[in-house]
Amino acid sequence: MRKFLAIAFAYLLPLAIVLQSCSKGGSGGGTASGSSLTITLNKTSLRADNFDELVISVKDQNGADVTSTSTIRINGTPSASNKFYTSTPGTVTVKATQGSATSADATVTATDPGPSPFTQKLLTEDYTGTWCGYCPRVGASLKTYSSSNPNCIVVGVHGPAGSSDPYNYTYVTQMASTFGVTSFPTVIVNRDFKWSEVASVLNNELTKRAPVGIGLETTITGSTINVKAKVKFDVSTQIPLKLIVMLVEDNLVASQTNYYAPTYGPDPITNYVHKNTLRTAGTDIFGDDIPASQQITGTTWEKNLTINAAGYSLANCKVIATVVYGTNGLGRRGSLNSQEVTAGQNKNFD
Repeated sequence: MRKFLAIAFAYLLPLAIVLQSCSKGGSGGGTASGSSLTITLNKTSLRADNFDELVISVKDQNGADVTSTSTIRINGTPSASNKFYTSTPGTVTVKATQGSATSADATVTATDPGPSPFTQKLLTEDYTGTWCGYCPRVGASLKTYSSSNPNCIVVGVHGPAGSSDPYNYTYVTQMASTFGVTSFPTVIVNRDFKWSEVASVLNNELTKRAPVGIGLETTITGSTINVKAKVKFDVSTQIPLKLIVMLVEDNLVASQTNYYAPTYGPDPITNYVHKNTLRTAGTDIFGDDIPASQQITGTTWEKNLTINAAGYSLANCKVIATVVYGTNGLGRRGSLNSQEVTAGQNKNFD
């Protein structure tokens, strides 16, 4: 009987060691092993700037990568991706499950990045037309807001194609389709959403932390505007980004239909002043790619370009630049920051 018990104990001992090793837990960055699943993180500390990327990998007890078939929970909430970003400082807890298998918790500290060295600017694109009797209302609202908020940059996008407006922008149809503009007037804020004409909405955009700053150096040669656009990063990211450089002409005077007469003036307003009318672009109007290798905190990326301003009043021309999310930008869209300068002048990072 004693011999039988000794033999049984000898067989059970290795099994107990295996079970114990499979249930060993862990926390903190790096690797966390649990019951059959192991989590590996690419870093132990995360910058809470919504760009620093936490990458989560999951392996089973045989060492096979099962990340794509596992459910990853971030602070208890299932994640649609094994990549995580946050703008909230604090402790981030990661856990993985696959069927009945689970991992131990892994934790990462998300640290406050501090204030941005750049001022957040706001881009508002007003889809308008000289024929549009409702447009003076929105034009007046934007003028009032931007007058007291100089970090609000206004661009007038005239259209639609085929209308009687003398300032129709060449690619207004493509822009309207991309941003869901189905009627005039419509204001698109930061290339992201339609403005409800509520000032607090714009205020909220101006309070966001600026991840990039933009500097512009411009000179004029004949009817050509030479531009050096500089983008400086306060984040590091592989998310696709693009630079857009536009040329607008200010203080254009043309007759404007006005359905609100006598409010805003008569109908029509014969001497209506059209502000920052979009004329052309030095880049693709939807942006030129910024090399991902240059998107590193502290790095400045530069792009030189020329804009043909023939036929425009150079004294009234301005260059406006904005950095936007590119395609496959993890579902993100919109402008990260913008900048404006009078043609022939320079504007440094601010």
